Amino acid sequence: MADGTTHIATAFNTPRLAQATQARSSLWARCRCGRTAAVDPSPWICQGLARQPVETLESRLRCVCGARRVRLEVRGLAEAPRGITGGIYIFR
Repeated sequence: MADGTTHIATAFNTPRLAQATQARSSLWARCRCGRTAAVDPSPWICQGLARQPVETLESRLRCVCGARRVRLEVRGLAEAPRGITGGIYIFR
């Protein structure tokens, strides 16, 4: 909407980094090339970014294919992708 209410509503529905790191969830990155990797959020938490929405941290990841933005997903531990994973790294 022109008054920004849609933007505000989606911001409240986005999980924060602190919520994504709870005991029964994990943080996964998925690149457009198909690569998937588990992400250790501890560097971001040490930088004081625990209250940031997860989607704002997507530009801080790099894939070995050269992508400068990777999608972050919060999943339960049982929902972890199977198969080969890796190749996505925290950039800053």
